[in-house]
Amino acid sequence: MDDLTPLQQLTDDVLASDVHLFDPRPAYRFLSKESRQSQPDDPGAGRNPTYGASLTFYLREVPDQSVKLRILDEEGVEIRSLSPEGLRAGLNRLHWNLRETSSKTPRLRSEPVEHSHLEMPDQGWRPLGEGGRVSPLAPPGVYTVELTMGDLTLTQQLTVLKDPMSEGTDASIRSQAVMLREIRAAVDSVVALIDRIEWFRAELHLVSARVRERGESAEILEVAEEIETALVGLETLLADVRLTGGSARQDTLRWPRRLFSKLTSLAGYLSGTDHRPTDQSVEVLDMYQAQLSDYQARLESLTKREIANFNRLLRQHGVAPLTTQ
Repeated sequence: MDDLTPLQQLTDDVLASDVHLFDPRPAYRFLSKESRQSQPDDPGAGRNPTYGASLTFYLREVPDQSVKLRILDEEGVEIRSLSPEGLRAGLNRLHWNLRETSSKTPRLRSEPVEHSHLEMPDQGWRPLGEGGRVSPLAPPGVYTVELTMGDLTLTQQLTVLKDPMSEGTDASIRSQAVMLREIRAAVDSVVALIDRIEWFRAELHLVSARVRERGESAEILEVAEEIETALVGLETLLADVRLTGGSARQDTLRWPRRLFSKLTSLAGYLSGTDHRPTDQSVEVLDMYQAQLSDYQARLESLTKREIANFNRLLRQHGVAPLTTQ
């Protein structure tokens, strides 16, 4: 009942249609703040409505096809995709938290170094255990909400308003969003590097295990160990391979943060206000991007030289090579 606009727009024509996307009311863009409530669980305290934009659509009956909603910016570029769940006949609503698509997170496919007592989850991968995701908050402006169901596409305009109490300007917020998207792209590149290294390491472990079982060339095991050492050294520059990901996360206090968590931390510091990025933050991002380029070049060199030579050795012994694509 926090948003009655769909009921105000409900007509006989809407009820006669198979699907209808209601015109959403404007949504205010607020930064998250910690509660100042002095008494936790105070029964007299009010409850805020769900943050963000409420998107409501009507279905005359539950469809056989999936329903998708996309948020497009003023240039028609998709910034977020939403998949409503639990569809039912009548009014359906979901909320967009005004966040753009989040950055990716790495999936580690090898056990943490120096923690041989830990076992891999049944799913075959484990989370990193530090850092976070970069999810830029959409700047104020006019966005397009697009609903698709099969061949049918419906659109409505959504206005995102600036916090009237904000000291930032539209220009400063937009410049911040641009930088956050750059950080998100850098984080995704770091994740791609980590994932690629983890695949190499997982395949190395499988090859070494098969070679040991068959009692074959010791040379393969020696070269595999050398490549593993090089991969671990490179991966540690991106994310510390000693992290266990335990719920207490105490091991994040023992070792310095690496590039992945540094980038996500930079995004967190940057997005705490509506002001433009500081000159120092721009310089730090430039430094991180230079490091990323160096690490990408190192892995490419390792792939074209050491791993390529190792694959030739494996073929000579009738062993399937590592995947390099």
